[in-house]
Amino acid sequence: MSNDSRLDRLTPIFERFAPSAKIQFADSLCGVLDIGADDPVGHIHWLKSGSINVYSRDQKSLSVTQPSVIFVPGPTPHRLEATDECEIVCAQFEFGQRYQNPLTVLNPEVLVVAVADVPEITVVHDLLMGEAFSDRCGKSVAASQLLQYFLLILFRHLIKTNAVPVGPLKALGDEKILRAITSMHRDPGLPWTIERMAEAAAMSRANFARRFRELMGKTPLDYLTDWRLTVVKSLISRGVPIKSAAREAGYSSSAVLTRLFTQRIGLGPRQWMLENDSAANAKQPNSEQRMGQSAMS
Repeated sequence: MSNDSRLDRLTPIFERFAPSAKIQFADSLCGVLDIGADDPVGHIHWLKSGSINVYSRDQKSLSVTQPSVIFVPGPTPHRLEATDECEIVCAQFEFGQRYQNPLTVLNPEVLVVAVADVPEITVVHDLLMGEAFSDRCGKSVAASQLLQYFLLILFRHLIKTNAVPVGPLKALGDEKILRAITSMHRDPGLPWTIERMAEAAAMSRANFARRFRELMGKTPLDYLTDWRLTVVKSLISRGVPIKSAAREAGYSSSAVLTRLFTQRIGLGPRQWMLENDSAANAKQPNSEQRMGQSAMS
């Protein structure tokens, strides 16, 4: 086994953004479910039986005719339309979407994975359906825990199969580039330069910069800045002082951070935090209510 295969690509991100999931709907569906994008969350729709069409804003309709997972990592409006009566589990999950966790900013925005194609997902499928469609006490807790585990399995699968054409998952599948990305994810506060990143990847500076951009769709320094600001958002949202967040993310002062944050986000860190808190406190009826209303109509 090579050293690359032992590199843990996902733990630094999962430690930074611990996922949580909540079942919203587990029943037969005969009509249409419209899911909006009011809240910065993702959705998992797990088809147990029957067939369904999936529509989203930027993709052609997807026809799902076998047990499958329909994965919507970010706040993307989409529609599920049963073509015949089907059994489905629908869940909402949070994984740092409001902070721009790179694993939730994917293209395409809707992915479909057949259960039979991934042995590990087949195991989760059997357990999840046994819980979601049962009358057992604690079934919601069990189902939510299974979905959290599923997210890890799914990202492993997407990396292994190169299912996403460009972006972090594509780059994390590269045996050299992943070294630099994983190091940045683990230690954003280090004084990173292109040379230091290339050294971590055991590549020349020019080859590293070219390969990184091909896989990620942006330059190494742009990705580093995006990741650092993602880290800052997550920290200040948990009450960490801006000065401390700046230091952990690799900025020499809160003034430097505020200037860059404002350039990239359009608001200073304090203003962003206030708006973020206000939006969270003024949520419209959540997706669970909207989906329940659609299912009953």
